[in-house]
Amino acid sequence: MKQLLLFLISFNLLLALPLKQSDSSVIDYNTKLLWQDTPSNIEKIFTHKEAIKYCKNLELRGFRGWRLPTRDEYKTIIDKNRGDEEPKIKDIFKYVLIADYWTNDRTWIRNFGLYSYFIFFKSGTFYYQNRNYQKYVKCVHTIN
Repeated sequence: MKQLLLFLISFNLLLALPLKQSDSSVIDYNTKLLWQDTPSNIEKIFTHKEAIKYCKNLELRGFRGWRLPTRDEYKTIIDKNRGDEEPKIKDIFKYVLIADYWTNDRTWIRNFGLYSYFIFFKSGTFYYQNRNYQKYVKCVHTIN
């Protein structure tokens, strides 16, 4: 009886977790976002325009229509309490580097939309740079 009770408690705790890892993605039940988590997240770099196209054409877990995440969406998975040599992202993600990853957000401040924001996972901080630079990509999909 104790073993059954322990199993039920453990099962309910697993269901209550806000993030869950699968073979190619991380599901965030709180935000209803499905995050790409594949080797290409650490192998391929793109200009901002290429990154948008890559996500739009991505087919993963039977879903199409992926997109670049916004800064606000990235904020939900940042973990600034991680060590200095670890990326500032929740440790459930397997494929992430201490590097720059594009966001969907562009900035129009003094540059006519030629710059977009990116997150630097060494610090978990956002910066912006010319959209022609190449950076890594982590696509996201909204689930219902």
